[in-house]
Amino acid sequence: MREEQKRRRESLGYDRHCRELTAKERAEKEAEGIGPVVRLKVPLTGETSFYDLIRGPISMKNSQMDDFVLLKSDGFPTYHLANVVDDHLMEISHIMRADEWIPSTPRHVLMYNAFGWTPPLYAHLPVILAPTGKGKMSKRKTVGTDGREYNVLLREFRAAGYLPEAMFNFLALVGWSYDDKTEILTREQIISHFDLDHISKSPAKFSYDKLDWLNGVYIRQLDANDLAMRIKPFLVRANRSADMDMVRRITPLIQERMVRLADAVALTDFFFADELRYDPQLLIQKGMSVDQSRQVLAESQQILGTVPTFDEIAIEEALRAKAKEMGLKTRQFFGTLRIATTGKEVSPPLFGSLAVLGREKVLARIVRAHEMLASTGNCSCSR
Repeated sequence: MREEQKRRRESLGYDRHCRELTAKERAEKEAEGIGPVVRLKVPLTGETSFYDLIRGPISMKNSQMDDFVLLKSDGFPTYHLANVVDDHLMEISHIMRADEWIPSTPRHVLMYNAFGWTPPLYAHLPVILAPTGKGKMSKRKTVGTDGREYNVLLREFRAAGYLPEAMFNFLALVGWSYDDKTEILTREQIISHFDLDHISKSPAKFSYDKLDWLNGVYIRQLDANDLAMRIKPFLVRANRSADMDMVRRITPLIQERMVRLADAVALTDFFFADELRYDPQLLIQKGMSVDQSRQVLAESQQILGTVPTFDEIAIEEALRAKAKEMGLKTRQFFGTLRIATTGKEVSPPLFGSLAVLGREKVLARIVRAHEMLASTGNCSCSR
């Protein structure tokens, strides 16, 4: 039958071959051992209609539906039958599902009518598109045009450090909006304001860029102690031996720079390193000579070795004064010191980082940087 439909380029479907079998014909087939299925006798004319709470009235010609199976030959129900019976017995009032199910809804309405039951209210939601905007979001991991891996696995969102409250906020806005400008909404606000009128009829793209932005906003709004508690497990998994007190001291330094909780590992690695690895040439800032860089390290070593209290304020005041005295731009002076103590050109705030590292570790790293510069020779070249 299907091959013949293909040959005639007709739509594939049951041709109602057994729709009007007599009792004798049914008995003969059963005697042959043919196990029957039970189908719904769909009207041959007219339309089946329902009202969609998002899309308005929707109709389908009955001639476009075949006599679909309700019970399979093994006696088990199909999804369509089980779905309708289950929803009715659970007294479901509203069904909200993807718009891919619109073609099935007239079938379900026919079944409700056949049982003499009142159908629930339907709202067919737009599907979520992949980050590229092409095709619906896949359950499998995919790679975007930017080379980034995209996934929809809950455990991977957790492992990346997306906050539950940020995910809730983000997902609520995929296909729905409170108004044309509000992006940040608490769970309570979303529950309070949610309605079907503001759901879009068009598919919505799953934007990781927006999720990252939103997650960063939520991270910056967290109490520092709360954030520290959430960061700690990520550091532990990365084998960073940090006690809670140290994590609390580090957290304010990186809070403004974080997009995901997992970012804490890379942002704080220099705090836990036994030895920093970097190109010694980075110690020579733009417009500086090797000798000037050495002098910066020597003066910093002297200041940081004698400053009475090794805290952020005292460190900053002493170092800024020395940079001014040497006639160097703070960018140059602090750039050399930043590389020496963190191994990074971009790092969390320098003075706070030095205070957390502690006097002993800072001085040891400055001495090591001075030794690395010494190996570059005695030239007066500038970078």
